[in-house]
Parts: sequence; C-alpha cells; structure tokens
Amino acid sequence: MRFLPDKPSLGFLRKEAKDLLAALRESSPQASLADAQRALAAEYGMRDWTELKSEAERRAAELPVAPDGLADSLAKAFGLGDVTAAATPVTFTPMGRCWSITTDRGRWLAVTVYPWITDAQAEVGARLRDAAVAAGVVAPTPVRSPDGRLIETVQEQNWRVHEWIEVGPTPVTPTPVAVARQIGATYGVLHSLAIPSEAPLGWYLTCRKPAADWDRLLDRARAAGKPWAEQLNQALPILAELRTIELDADGNFILCNSNLIPEHVRIGHNEELVVTEWDFAGSMTPELELGSALGQWVLRPTLNRKALLAFREGYEEAAGHWPKLELASFAVAVSAWLNWMYNTICEAIDPTNADQADVAERGTLDLLNHPMSCASLQELLAALDT
Repeated sequence: MRFLPDKPSLGFLRKEAKDLLAALRESSPQASLADAQRALAAEYGMRDWTELKSEAERRAAELPVAPDGLADSLAKAFGLGDVTAAATPVTFTPMGRCWSITTDRGRWLAVTVYPWITDAQAEVGARLRDAAVAAGVVAPTPVRSPDGRLIETVQEQNWRVHEWIEVGPTPVTPTPVAVARQIGATYGVLHSLAIPSEAPLGWYLTCRKPAADWDRLLDRARAAGKPWAEQLNQALPILAELRTIELDADGNFILCNSNLIPEHVRIGHNEELVVTEWDFAGSMTPELELGSALGQWVLRPTLNRKALLAFREGYEEAAGHWPKLELASFAVAVSAWLNWMYNTICEAIDPTNADQADVAERGTLDLLNHPMSCASLQELLAALDT
C-alpha cells in the first residue's frame, strides 16, 4: 500500500495518476485517466478519486506538529547543528513518522525505526549500502552521531537521520517496464557483490503462525466488529495452502537488502531509482531474495508479464545470469507476507495510536484484496519459463 505524504498536493496526485496511466497502457492500451485515478486511489487505500482528493485536502489542513523538543533533541543526538526552523512532517509509515529538520548546517530527514533495529543491525545495512553505492546504486547518505552511531534513542524511540535529498514519489503499481528493468538491475548489482554472510536467516523470514493463531485472530476481528472479518475467514484456506511452501536453503548466504520493496524506493531527478531503506539487511540466497522481489514488483495487483520480463533482463545485464527459481524460492516471501499480514491485522484490531490505526486498517484491506497465493506464484514461475 502507498503512503500519502503528510502534506500532499493535488498536483502531486495528478502527476502520479498520469504516471500510472502510462504504466497501465503498457498492458492495456485502452486504459483511461479515470481508470488510473481509481487504481491510484485503491493503492492509497481509498474507495475512489474523490475520497483520495478529500483525504489530501484534509491532511494539508491538519498538519501534525512535532512533539516539544523533538527537533532540538534530534539535532543534539546526531550533531546536526542548531535548529533554525520548526520540524515539518514528511509522512507516516508503519515504523512511525518522518520529519524534516533544518539547522544552520543544512536540511535532514529524521526517520523513526522499529525497536529491533539496533545500531548493530544498522551497521549491517550500512556495510551493504556502502558497497552498493560504490557499485553505482543511488542511496541517501546516512548521518552518524558524534558517538559514531547510526541509531540513537530520542524521546523513547529509535531514530536514524539522512542528509536531505530531493526525490519524487515511490514507483506506481503496476510497475512500469522501465522501473522494472532498473530494479532488476539493482538486484543484479547487489547479488554480484556477493558479500558473505554467516548470520542465520531472520526469524521474521522463517517463522510462521500456526493455524490456531489465525483462527484466534479471526475471532478477535469478529469480536471487534471489523467489516472485513468474513473476508479474512474466506482467505484462511489460501493462507493454509501458502504454509505448505517450505524453506529449503543450503546456507550459502550472502548479504541482501531483504526488504527492497516499492515503498523503500523513490524516483530521482533523472528517473534513477533511489533506494532509501537498508536497515532490514541480512542473510539470504539470491534465489530467496528474487522470490521476495518478484512478489513485490511484478505481482501487484496481478501478474505483470511485461514487468517480469524487464526485471529479468535488467538482472541478467547486471549479474550476467538468472538463477533457477522454483516454488521453494518463495518460502521467505511467504513467511514475510504472512507475518506482515498477521501483525497488520493485530494493529488494526488494537492500534497503538490514531495514525497506526489508519495505516493498519487500510493495509489490512489491501492485503485481503490482493492476497499472495500458491496459484499466483505458480503462474509467475510458468511465465518465467515461457
């Protein structure tokens, strides 16, 4: 699901709709601007274009205000200089709100991160990010605190800071062919680095909730009166079938980004892709990460065959080959998707705050409306073989 900026403009949305129209016409030449507007609204979790415009106007009129002392505390923690203007909100994501901080030394983007993203974890990502940038991948420049840390705790939250860069929105869905080729090439570059990693696969990518937990989650959704509870009930057999795809990794892991999803990419000034997130980096095989990647980039909202071909071409140009994929290659993608869905639904039932409630509710509907399935993964594999 796409996340609206805290201060979106109608011009911004109109440009996104036109970009999406161009992408839709790559596979459906008869697509209209109205089709693109409806599809864009759905990507933002809205019913239609009118609701999307109304939400954009509401956000522009009700800008969040930074907690007292946040900007000064962040500036001190990361050695940014003296704050010269009030912090301005950028966007809210499942990890929290991002803020623009202006000081006498420049402009910065402060990003909240999950509690489990420690400084040690951020260093793992920084190792991959630095090697990737040296190989031509574009990414923001991280800021280290005076103590040399990438993550600092400020007002009881974990934060990291980047130097501010001007970028455009995340790529539209379905993925345009040109973007698919670039993201495929990015994966090819990252895998060609082949940085050895001896750490085990992360628990989030391997552990799965048993059927009993999903049944209890359904009971909670019904008890909370959620309108999508029966939709979840109908999805449970699909989720059970997904759990039959088992992990079969040989342990020859390399360091991978592990979460190079559309929401963690921005379009740069020259239409290059800017990879904004590296903190999820960890051990994986190229096959497992490609399984995860394809689920994100060419199956949303349905299989995009032209994007799939472009992705593969970009990867092969950068890496010189294409790994053999099979159903087991999607095992990590399945685990991550199931865990994300479970946690999103939990947050929708019992949100920690109003912002999280909004994101989780929209996210739940998006996941239920576009579920991963064994059938969609088998269709993808068949398309790769043609």
